[in-house]
Amino acid sequence: MLKVIYSIDARLGASGVGYTGYNAAMGLYQADVLARLFVGSNAQTTIPSALIRQWGIVNRGLKYLGAKDSSGLIYYFDSMLFDAWVAAQLPKGDIFHSWHGHSLWSLRKAKQKTMVTVIERASSHPATAAQLLREEYQRWNVPLRLPMWNHQRLLQEIAEADYITIPSDFVRQSMIAGGIPERKLIEIPFGADLSQFSPSPATMAHPFRVIFAGQVSIRKGVPYLMEAWRQLQWSDAELWIVGGITPDFAALHHRWADLASVKFWGHSAELPRLFQQGDAFVFPSIEEGSALVTYEAMACGLPVITTFNAGSVIRDGEDGLLVPIRDVGALCESLQHLRDEAAFRRQMGQAARERVAQFTWQTYRSQLVGTYYRIQNK
Repeated sequence: MLKVIYSIDARLGASGVGYTGYNAAMGLYQADVLARLFVGSNAQTTIPSALIRQWGIVNRGLKYLGAKDSSGLIYYFDSMLFDAWVAAQLPKGDIFHSWHGHSLWSLRKAKQKTMVTVIERASSHPATAAQLLREEYQRWNVPLRLPMWNHQRLLQEIAEADYITIPSDFVRQSMIAGGIPERKLIEIPFGADLSQFSPSPATMAHPFRVIFAGQVSIRKGVPYLMEAWRQLQWSDAELWIVGGITPDFAALHHRWADLASVKFWGHSAELPRLFQQGDAFVFPSIEEGSALVTYEAMACGLPVITTFNAGSVIRDGEDGLLVPIRDVGALCESLQHLRDEAAFRRQMGQAARERVAQFTWQTYRSQLVGTYYRIQNK
């Protein structure tokens, strides 16, 4: 019987990677192949505690302090300590799957136990990500805040793992450009909860409304969206920005302080409700793996304007529009097109909902478990 050990230095069942990791672990649990689950901390109750080892309050304390440390050093120590903690108690299994960045020693221990090793990389190749972000900070003249403490360990994990699971073609291309053999890459797109994210049952009259959701940062391309909004000069439309503002964007925020039609919501637990009040979703990210918000906006029936680098599952011209990164003109053109062509916009939104139905979390779980059986039998 297949035995998989899964490791993620996050709060299982919370937001972000903790949510993705929860869906992966649930797939293993449902398929009865989950032998042990190592997590930073645990926020869910579906998977039995007998299968879980959690670092608990120590991990949550380091995460809290790390969020306030611009040097990235605390996060680096956290990743090493978690890795050592997992390696010290790693049981025997068939496959060891760990998220990238906190897996070097535990990966090596798994190899000693003759296990197949898998690393989850939810962003582009580390060299690609670092280069893109350096360029962005230079473009916007913001002091570089790019901790590189863990960079060499990231590269070493990629080199030593038997396989690397990735969520998008953008990540695949960056990995190949980074010299990673394609045979090591396994592409499994993420998913959406179609019951939580769905189109609005009723349409209420409102101005043309564009929504962005995610970390409000340079990395997500928000400055380009703000520049496009300024150039469009719409006085009878609204831009909703949903998410926490990072220090790098905060340093630029004053440039667009005069745009009265932009509303900053901050982080919101009501994202499905907000999506249901929009006409289009815009996500001009510079570097991603495969942003969950693009799936979720599609599930709410919104046409999506995004970049190839966002790792979205949209098909350009069918259920969304792809624009080049850093291209304010292309953003303006796409936004204007969706505003002017209401019938096209609604058709594209419907197509987006139908498209994302192929990418549910249950599909993700099934593909992941199927991948384990395939690599075990090689």
